Amino acid sequence: MPIRAIAGTPLAGRTVNTKMLANGVVACALVTSAIVFSEPAIADALMGGVIIAIPVLGAARFGKVAIVNFAMWAALVALGIAATGLSQTFDTAFKHQLVTLFLAAGAFVLAGYVAADPIPRITLIFWCYVVACMTATVAAIIGYFDLVPSAYDLFTNYGRARGTFKDPNVYGAALGPAITFAAWIMLREPAKRASIAAFIVLPLIIGLLLSFSRGAWMSLAVSIGVLTVLTAYTSRRKTDLHRLGSVSIAGIVAMALVVFSVLQVEKVRNLLTERATLDQSYDVGPEGRFGGQQKARNLILENPFGIGTHTFRDKYHHEEPHNVYLSQFLNAGWLGGMLFAISVIATLVVGLRAAMVNGALQGGFVVATAAFAGLVFEGFVIDSDHWRHFFIVMACIWGLADARAPDIDPSRRRDDPSDAAAA
Repeated sequence: MPIRAIAGTPLAGRTVNTKMLANGVVACALVTSAIVFSEPAIADALMGGVIIAIPVLGAARFGKVAIVNFAMWAALVALGIAATGLSQTFDTAFKHQLVTLFLAAGAFVLAGYVAADPIPRITLIFWCYVVACMTATVAAIIGYFDLVPSAYDLFTNYGRARGTFKDPNVYGAALGPAITFAAWIMLREPAKRASIAAFIVLPLIIGLLLSFSRGAWMSLAVSIGVLTVLTAYTSRRKTDLHRLGSVSIAGIVAMALVVFSVLQVEKVRNLLTERATLDQSYDVGPEGRFGGQQKARNLILENPFGIGTHTFRDKYHHEEPHNVYLSQFLNAGWLGGMLFAISVIATLVVGLRAAMVNGALQGGFVVATAAFAGLVFEGFVIDSDHWRHFFIVMACIWGLADARAPDIDPSRRRDDPSDAAAA
């Protein structure tokens, strides 16, 4: 749908294609989504542009899945704001809830953008996200091995790679969806694209390992496990299963070689040995991670309306609970916590059900759902409610669920090789 440029401007007499403009706005926001040295980040400003521009350009179609889920998030924020009166630091608690609303609004608009034209737009989103993760990973590797003067201090934290993120744990977790997408391409796309994906995966795996994030490692394992199961279930040809086996074996071998190679570096070996266990001083004991989670559970049972955002770390423990589900119950009470859990579980269920149905949107559902499953799991060991990639992947599932699938002959059988899933 073209629109005329404003008369008297350098573009007067020309036309601007709104689809291309919308794609450009989204692409800019996604490509910069991994540059988060501070908050608000440049990606937040660009996502603000997405929230405004996409509806104005008429490039979104909002369906019931996105609307219902956004309504739950809006209610969650309202409950969280109501509970900020109990917070020890009202200003930071209130800002926290506003950020949550902003991220949820971004997911809602991004879902509408995907729903309006699902296949090309979901592909654009994931490729732009891969570019963002590659940028962060190049920075992480340069910094970790101190390949450029002063890069180590800029791109690492406590001896762990963080790339262009503020925190190694967030950096490691952000790589999961990109690796999952690349793995899907290796499993289903033509050989040339699969080779490119294999080339992309290698540095991402190295970056993930150097983040030394145990949660990110487990999250990726869950995502790849879900991806493998869904791929096996939806395979309609023997060649698909053979390729799954070949890629799986090659992936295991490559992973073993990567781990063996980086373990030759002494500082990597020492930190990896330390991080590979769950009995560190910051994990165990009443002041450790697990002790803090037990305190949080007790407080939740005693406070049905919550205790207010950040009150737990300011009054009861030295840090947040490291469990996003417990945090939501603390921040917004029992009802708010339930709304968060319902939205997350519903999104996962919708994605899983749709991923098992053959059709043009199946590939997108498989990738987004597998990536989201890993993030949902990681929420049990870290506070992920403000992770941009969490909302991006969630938005993809909402948008695909609301999309009008292209005309597909319903008479095609599940074993019909001509019905190839699109990524």
